[in-house]
Amino acid sequence: MKDHRQRAILTLVATRPVHSQEELVSLLERQGFDVTQATVSRDIKELGLAKVPIRENGGEIFKYVVPNAAVNYVSRLHRAVAELVTSVEGSVNTIVLHTPPGSAMLVASAIDEAAWPEIIGTLGGDDTVLTIVRSAEEMPVVKQRFIDLKGSNAA
Repeated sequence: MKDHRQRAILTLVATRPVHSQEELVSLLERQGFDVTQATVSRDIKELGLAKVPIRENGGEIFKYVVPNAAVNYVSRLHRAVAELVTSVEGSVNTIVLHTPPGSAMLVASAIDEAAWPEIIGTLGGDDTVLTIVRSAEEMPVVKQRFIDLKGSNAA
């Protein structure tokens, strides 16, 4: 469960600005995790996340960033889903991702490389990726992660 939660943290931090531990707790709870701020604080230390200043709206704020070692798997999956996935649909323990023709294998490969512990495997066709989730209980959480990676355009 800890590995599952920490992968979710890496994905969240890599795909959106996260400014505080409280915000991270809230985002994790929306994905179905039962966490406390103390747990998230330990995870942040273990993952080596850093808080860096960024300029926003004329001022300076801070956000968490992913350590370099974890960036590759998160950013490749994020790019693939954000740029290529046109819809996300779930049923029981499967998630179907639709892509433009010829793109599904790239997305399936990025999912496999990310090695999310809830995902048993993927099948990539021409324009459809079938993602098999370990259990029906985990499907909504994984589906929400794909929707988060995609942005607000996912179905």
